[in-house]
Amino acid sequence: MNSEQNGEVSLRDRFAGCLLGLALGDCLGASWEGYLGTEVAEAYYDGRFDPVNLRMSEWTDDTAMAMATAQSIVDTGRVDGPDLAAKYLAWFESGGRGIGRATYHSMKRLQAGVRWDQAGQEGEYATGNGVAMRIAPVGLFHSLRREDIHEDCRVCGMITHRDDDAIDGAVAVAYAVAQAAVGDLVIEALAVQMSAVTTQPSVSSAILRAGELVETGQTPLAAMNELGRGGSIYETVPSAVYCIMRWPDDPVKGLVSAVVNGGDTDTRAAIVGAIWGAQLGTAAWPKYWLDELPGAHGIRGLAEELYKLTVGE
Repeated sequence: MNSEQNGEVSLRDRFAGCLLGLALGDCLGASWEGYLGTEVAEAYYDGRFDPVNLRMSEWTDDTAMAMATAQSIVDTGRVDGPDLAAKYLAWFESGGRGIGRATYHSMKRLQAGVRWDQAGQEGEYATGNGVAMRIAPVGLFHSLRREDIHEDCRVCGMITHRDDDAIDGAVAVAYAVAQAAVGDLVIEALAVQMSAVTTQPSVSSAILRAGELVETGQTPLAAMNELGRGGSIYETVPSAVYCIMRWPDDPVKGLVSAVVNGGDTDTRAAIVGAIWGAQLGTAAWPKYWLDELPGAHGIRGLAEELYKLTVGE
């Protein structure tokens, strides 16, 4: 009897849940990106804000670049730097909605003929979350074999961010997705499991701090104030980890919390959605969200292609 027949969440459904959850987080968070107040978060935690009032936006760079990553893996059968760069550049030249500063300058360098492995931003702005936001498909691809996951995250990341910390944060997200997809992720130990695969102390300590704030019972608003709401890898990944761990039995509450706290809402929520979706499959998400999600049918189809490649069908 397979997992779909005995009531367990199948690997196939976890792939779909992951990519759909990423897109849901992006599209729900996009309308709140840059919001710096706390009124909505306070109302939500007090029970005065209904998540049904969240408005679904169009895709931004989070979903677009993640789907380009998945499509490249499907097309080439691997994490291929030149093909990824070509797909990212094609998206950029089609409009590049929501593009971050580091990615923008990297795309301009690609246009100017710079090699894909030399185009990524260095120095200021290079420690952003632009790799972590799109890395979930790499995690899914490595869910059954993880020996090359660090290198594939590096290949994917250096196109836009040639920074060890930015790539290290993406490795942590990719590992969480990979572990969740095969049932190896323990939500209550998420910070420990993610930090265990990092190599950069600054990234590891920031992720572990998120777990400590959950364990000590810090209020959500105080925790998010400390972790930060910005677009650096030191803020986005830890704040996403907090939103998952703080509500270990409620993916919707975690995702909504990632949105209503403001700042870089779409990327934080995209990471939350990807990890929870890989953990629970499509059942993690309300039907009314999935029905409203732009491009949901195509996302499901791409998840299916990535699943078949991963399992060898």
